[in-house]
Amino acid sequence: MDRSLDQLAHRLLIQCSPAQVNVAADIAAAHDGGLVITGDSPEPIVSKLRARGFTGPVLCDANRYSGPHRVNARRGLRPAWCRRQHELGLIAVTDSGYLELGDWDSLRSILYTAAWQRGPVIAMLPLAARWLFHREDVDHMARELDAHGVPVAIALEHSGDPFGARYVVRHFLRLLRKVSVPVLVLRSDVSAIGALCHGAHAAAIGTTSTLRHLYPARSYRGGRPTTVSVFVKELLSYHRLDTCEAVFALAPETGHFWLCNCAVCGGNTLARLRTAENPRAVALRHSLHSQFLTYRQVVDRRYAREQLASVWHNTCSTALAAHRRIAEHASSWRVPDHLRRWCSVTDDPLRHYRETLLPNAAPPLPASPTPEPRSRGNAHRSRPDVGLGPGPERNRVPMSPGRRTTPRTSTDAPPSTDCRGTSRSSP
Repeated sequence: MDRSLDQLAHRLLIQCSPAQVNVAADIAAAHDGGLVITGDSPEPIVSKLRARGFTGPVLCDANRYSGPHRVNARRGLRPAWCRRQHELGLIAVTDSGYLELGDWDSLRSILYTAAWQRGPVIAMLPLAARWLFHREDVDHMARELDAHGVPVAIALEHSGDPFGARYVVRHFLRLLRKVSVPVLVLRSDVSAIGALCHGAHAAAIGTTSTLRHLYPARSYRGGRPTTVSVFVKELLSYHRLDTCEAVFALAPETGHFWLCNCAVCGGNTLARLRTAENPRAVALRHSLHSQFLTYRQVVDRRYAREQLASVWHNTCSTALAAHRRIAEHASSWRVPDHLRRWCSVTDDPLRHYRETLLPNAAPPLPASPTPEPRSRGNAHRSRPDVGLGPGPERNRVPMSPGRRTTPRTSTDAPPSTDCRGTSRSSP
């Protein structure tokens, strides 16, 4: 592995737009994180970052693969894009187009071209989630990645949260176990922390809904969201501010779920963010700080992978239990799919050790909260002029007393064909 990639090892990154770079850099610096700048003009942005004293790792995502006018991977790569990043002293990320399901030729072309670039290069792989549906295709992809020996950054296209699909969680973790090259995850949310716990080299959380997801072109969700959503640390999920306020009013006994000790909230409830002069900007800063606190609580670089997987599994289990408690008071409350999948697909690898060698030990709990890091410069100052805040992934209808009555619908309906176009049974 190229030694320059060491600076990214186990890091949580913030994927942001150029307009959000300043606030993202302050928060990343406060938590020893890094940045993924999304856009095709990185030179002035990177120069300003270095002039401001930001020393963390920076990656540049050309973002040719998303949106209604996205570029197909068959269009190939532009070597000049990698040269521009190298001239800035960065690890280059290829400007790959979107990889349609089963387009193995384009996948190999991206890997081959990246392997022959001068300087450190990461091959960007924007994949349809169904690339991961069949175990055989995942194993074949792992062989291709290792054959070319190039680090890769993966973004998964899905109409919702790709990690809310059982086959994605199961087979993405299989891919991480099979490959020897570093694998990064871009355009994600809190599942980025789960990926780090299971062996991803680095992972990025997005500042907006469109930077936390790669939506299909036909359902691209551009534009400014009409509601403000925030990350709730105790629930490991995003929720609308008005939903948080409604549930707290309906069930005060769940109030401790809405308290936050990040640098923005200072131990207050999230409902307080609605009274800010610019709720969207404050919600963005809160959500990033809060996810980094979760990361610091879960990811200890001294831990072996089994220990990290154990802590992540139990953190998800605790959040899932919190959701179910809220659902007892709010009938329309829906438990996020990604928590269900992480809890059902993974297990605590240390459970047998505890049950056999430590039979009297207390039940496993997530790691104790890590104190908020000290401010570095202007890292914790409010910036009311910050850009777009998080998208409304968890837009819920008003709550009412009673038991939950909303039926679950599966997000895991199997496709009729595999990556090569032949019918197969689901995993």
